[in-house]
Amino acid sequence: MIPEPNDAPTVYVVDDDRPLRDSLVGLIKAMEFRALGFPSAAAFQRFYRRDSPGCLVLDVRMPGLGGLELYAQLLQEGKRLPVIFITAHADVPTAVAAMKTGAVEFLEKPFEREALRAHLQKGLALDAEWRRHAAEFSALDQRIARLNERDLETLQLILAGASNKVMAARLFISERAVEMRRAAIMRKVEVQSLAELLELAITHRLAAEVAAVRTHSRLL
Repeated sequence: MIPEPNDAPTVYVVDDDRPLRDSLVGLIKAMEFRALGFPSAAAFQRFYRRDSPGCLVLDVRMPGLGGLELYAQLLQEGKRLPVIFITAHADVPTAVAAMKTGAVEFLEKPFEREALRAHLQKGLALDAEWRRHAAEFSALDQRIARLNERDLETLQLILAGASNKVMAARLFISERAVEMRRAAIMRKVEVQSLAELLELAITHRLAAEVAAVRTHSRLL
């Protein structure tokens, strides 16, 4: 019986070979990581939720959906996890395909215990970093989402370095109204200065561009 997911980082082992899977889960637990085993891609898909932190140890060749296909599906669904692909049939094209999906490593059975430990540590650290960045972007996004269309139009002019006079002319309002709009924007996004407003807006724009690139890459 597989327990319900929680906030603890977990190493998810997906391998159809039960003795190997059980042995690998036991080894990972002995290394003091939390680990759960799954006999198939379908079993893992039914269980996993995108807000569950961890990394994948994934067999490449399995009946039905293979490891590469599973990981491609997870990426398309926005379920991004670092992955360590394992196989007894390592070859260059498969390894290249695995690494292009964002794999941490590609290991051929049998593999060194300490090499596995190092890759697990790397995978879990990478997942924590991804989730931290996602949380930071989400917080920024929520603050920017408080702005209405008029606010966003004004913010774009501020980012472009337009003076109050230029903004007033482009927005067909007075310079005093421009100052009031800027003050309202700063209140909504909870910043105390123009410098903070610029930093927040630029950071949000860059983070949005990075997120868009990652989404596009997942769909290729």
